[in-house]
Amino acid sequence: MGRAALAAAWLAACSPLALALLVGSGPDRFAGTSFVALASLGWLFVASMPRAIAPAGRASRERSFGHEIAAFALFLPPLAAAAGLDLAQGGSTGRTLWLALSVAVSALVLSDAARRAAHEERAARFHAIGWFTLVAGPPLALYALEIGGGPFLGRAPLWIEWLARASPLGAAVANARDVTVPLHVSWGLPAVLLGVAALPALRTRRSGEEDGP
Repeated sequence: MGRAALAAAWLAACSPLALALLVGSGPDRFAGTSFVALASLGWLFVASMPRAIAPAGRASRERSFGHEIAAFALFLPPLAAAAGLDLAQGGSTGRTLWLALSVAVSALVLSDAARRAAHEERAARFHAIGWFTLVAGPPLALYALEIGGGPFLGRAPLWIEWLARASPLGAAVANARDVTVPLHVSWGLPAVLLGVAALPALRTRRSGEEDGP
């Protein structure tokens, strides 16, 4: 991530924690809301977004996966603080750890896919389409239909519901409402991560075959 995106992601992750400091005391002041899920939403969105394509002259200065790990290290303090708030509200240790682990894996996989896609124009185009189709689009469509449309549009189609649950963003929203309920992670989440991660590699390989002798 660039410096501006990294700052935006970090601020988005810290915003729920800052809000918690402004809320009055009391055992029910957060109503069981999962701060791990809330803190992960901003980071996942910004870290996984399609990135600007690096100029050809900077090919030798392309960021490595180590840069993504270093950037993710900045997310660990707010993630740990959010986990502490979840545990203080009655969330189980297993649920909190599994949610934090799934967030960490999703963030690293998606941010690395964005990094690799930014090296080549066609790979970046494929990644942007895949990111919107699998990561950002389904949750937005689901909540637009069910909340924005309300009784006029009725229930969202089942395939949109499935994609929304499989999206890392949708999974975070689904597990943000109550820390005392069991963790729900769709089996489609690994498939979405694998698909987004594979798109840049597939497009780059195909481009190399087309440009070859």
